[in-house]
Amino acid sequence: MAGAQRHAGAAVTGFAALLPPIRPVAAPPAERLLREPTRFTLDQAAHLLAPGGDVLALRYRTVARLGYPQGEIGAPRPEQRQLAVTTFGLVGAGGVLPRHFTGLVGAEQRKRSEALHAFLDLGASRFTGLFVKAGEKYRPTRDPAPAERGLAAVIGLATPHLAGRLGLELQRLLYHAGNLASRSRSAARLQSMLEEETGLPVTIEEFAGGWIRLPPTEQTRLAGGEPRGGRGRGLGGQHAVLGQGAVAGAQTWDSQARFVIRIGPLDRAGFEAMLPGTPQHRRVLAMTRLFVGLDTSFAINPVLAAEAVPPLALGAGRLGWSSWLTTPRARRRDGEEPRFEASQVTSL
Repeated sequence: MAGAQRHAGAAVTGFAALLPPIRPVAAPPAERLLREPTRFTLDQAAHLLAPGGDVLALRYRTVARLGYPQGEIGAPRPEQRQLAVTTFGLVGAGGVLPRHFTGLVGAEQRKRSEALHAFLDLGASRFTGLFVKAGEKYRPTRDPAPAERGLAAVIGLATPHLAGRLGLELQRLLYHAGNLASRSRSAARLQSMLEEETGLPVTIEEFAGGWIRLPPTEQTRLAGGEPRGGRGRGLGGQHAVLGQGAVAGAQTWDSQARFVIRIGPLDRAGFEAMLPGTPQHRRVLAMTRLFVGLDTSFAINPVLAAEAVPPLALGAGRLGWSSWLTTPRARRRDGEEPRFEASQVTSL
């Protein structure tokens, strides 16, 4: 038994020797700053000591010595919100005033008077804080606001109060900044955005076609005859050559005039939540309009699953929206008839 225990102990000892040495847990940055201030830069130390992250609330004191500094900062005093600076200020090794001012400050300190030093730091402390604050724009990870403003500018919504006019939260739009900022507005990008936003299956039907109304100057008109009484001039014809420009009527069909956003199949609750006037419908409408612009027409087509199509009955069903002419037989085809044109629902 004793031999087996010695063998097991030796095996454990040998296995422990193969493991990497346990490293001591590093001290918190604030504690390391107090013990080794020369290992920190001015920017790092200011953000660690600043109350509430406001670097302008600190008091920056220069080190009134001309010797070569060991680091950018000296010993901090957190209880007084004070940080000693060796490379920036009016006096010291990095001071901008002539060196004899540093000598004067040192002479006053030898007399145990800090008045001159405090007076010079009074004017330089705020400039030092502004210098530290100016460096934040090159380190966006410390302040998320610049990154958000940059993303908003990329998608064209950096102007104040502009994002609120769309009826969408800015955070939702920033999440889709990659798609909204792309110059290629493809159906695949729109589909991925809407699926992510709604959590529903979305299909984009391209080249669904639509009617384009022609202005009077583009409509076909035959030439008129002589006016009555022989006075004046008759009406001239326009766009009246068959096979070239003649169009019957005041509108023409264009296969590129519109696309359809098909959402579903949906259950009854999901279908009702996608009808015009609901928050879900407004969100899809606003995001699509922002993506495709004002010149492109589209329609939203919520599809109701075949088993969820209600039978025909008097009630709260709305013609063309949520009611169907059904038969006693079970329906096999999904209810994909409702199509809500964006121009007829809202205009941005």
